[in-house]
This record gives sequence, C-alpha cells and structure tokens, in this order.
Amino acid sequence: MRSCLRATGWSVVTTCLLTLTGCIQDGIPSARPTVQADEPITLPPPPKRALTAGVYNCIDTTGQRRPTGASQELSTAVPLDCTPYLIEAIRSLSPGYITLVERQHVDELLRERQLATLALNSPPPAANSAEAPAKPGGAPRPPPVPQRRLATLRVAEVLLIGQVVAYDRSTKEAAGGLAINGVGGDGTWVTDLVTFSLRAVAVQTGEVLGQTTATKSITSLRVAGHVTKIYSTSILEFELGGAENEPVGLALRAAVHSALGALIKQGIRENWWT
Repeated sequence: MRSCLRATGWSVVTTCLLTLTGCIQDGIPSARPTVQADEPITLPPPPKRALTAGVYNCIDTTGQRRPTGASQELSTAVPLDCTPYLIEAIRSLSPGYITLVERQHVDELLRERQLATLALNSPPPAANSAEAPAKPGGAPRPPPVPQRRLATLRVAEVLLIGQVVAYDRSTKEAAGGLAINGVGGDGTWVTDLVTFSLRAVAVQTGEVLGQTTATKSITSLRVAGHVTKIYSTSILEFELGGAENEPVGLALRAAVHSALGALIKQGIRENWWT
C-alpha cells in the first residue's frame, strides 16, 4: 500500500511539473536563448537610393535595476547602451536601405583625421636639410608641394535615435505546487516586458519623420521538487530545483530589430525613406 501511494505521489509531482512547464506559452513574440544573431529583417524592395543615417546614442531611460539579494543593487535591468544592437540591426539589412556613418565616436574620428592631415603635409627630413635660400642668379627654387587633404566626411541625412522607454516587471505571473505523502513540487512562471522606441529625425529641417515602438517579453521559470521521509528517530528531506531566465540582451535585440524594420516600412509607405 505504501509503495502504491509513493508511486502515486511521484506521478502526481511529475505531472504537476510537466504541466507547469507546458503552460509556458509566451503570447508576445520574443527571442529565445537559441536564436542566432543572423535572422534577416523582412522588408519590401529597397527604394531608389539608400539614406545616409547616423546613430549618436541609444540609451536606457527607464532606470530599472535588477533585483538581487544584496543590500545594494548596482546592476541595471537592461544594458545602459543599446547602440551596438541598433548598429548590428542596421548592418544586417540588405544593401540599398541605409548607409551608416559613425557618430557615437565622432570626436575620436576627427582627432585621428587631424593627425592624418599633419602626417600627410609634413615635409620629409631630406627636403628640410636641402632647403636653402636662393642666391641671385642661382637656380630657381622648386615649386611648393601642394597640400594633401583627406576626403570630406559624409553628412548624415537622418538621425536614428533609439531608447529603452519601459521595463515592466511581472506583467504575467503564475505559481503552483502540490505535495502528497511527503513528495511534492512547485513552480513559478514570470513574464517581464521591455519596450524599445526608435525615431528618425531629418538633419536638414529637424523634423521627426517617423517613430515606432516594439515590445518584447522576457520569461523566467523556476521549478522545484522535494521529498520528506520521517523515520522513527530521524527525518530525511531532499530538495531539487532549477530556473531558466530568458536573456535580456536577446529580448532587447529582437525589439530593436522589430522597431527598425517597422520604421523602414513606415518610411517607404509614407515616401520619406527615399
């Protein structure tokens, strides 16, 4: 009889854990940990010419912190700088949509161009030593070497400004547990939401040409099981659990890709992405 009850208890716990695991159906499309970074963005045919775009920064404006057991929370819930995700999304597009120019580190770029200009226009040491004032009736001086210059930097036509505007915790949460004859289990399922906004601003006029917002979910699952056995002189307890947390970076990357694709489609539809 005891073995039958014990077998029944284990079967109930297994069914409970499998049920909790099977109920994880994320209603909002989201990146999974196995998703690679080479998924193409589905877009209509490219316009007649590509727009030159610059990305200065892409930051987190929510100020959300990751909950920890420590007294101080020093880690943010999402990356403070999401510019690499936006640049990676733009670079993954097919040719013909965007010509990307560097703007986040433009100060370093200008400094290097100044150094390059000095190096190009510095006369060689031999020319300095051989240079002497021309004497009356002597040979004429050689013509001055023309100054060499770098090509002009390309000016962006639009600025792409992105930011994480919201991080909502526990928008969906479910928990459950069951125990029979000292054998039981429990589980918790939590869904957070991250919202990314992207807009295009015309450099010539400052007009906001378009703006899109994408929201992706971040799912976390925790399951645990325990066994308690009471003997005549002692008590045996055994616990086993695990957790799976969807990476925030993958969810944010998916939101950036969705927002960029929607912005380009909006621009082509409204005829300003030309």
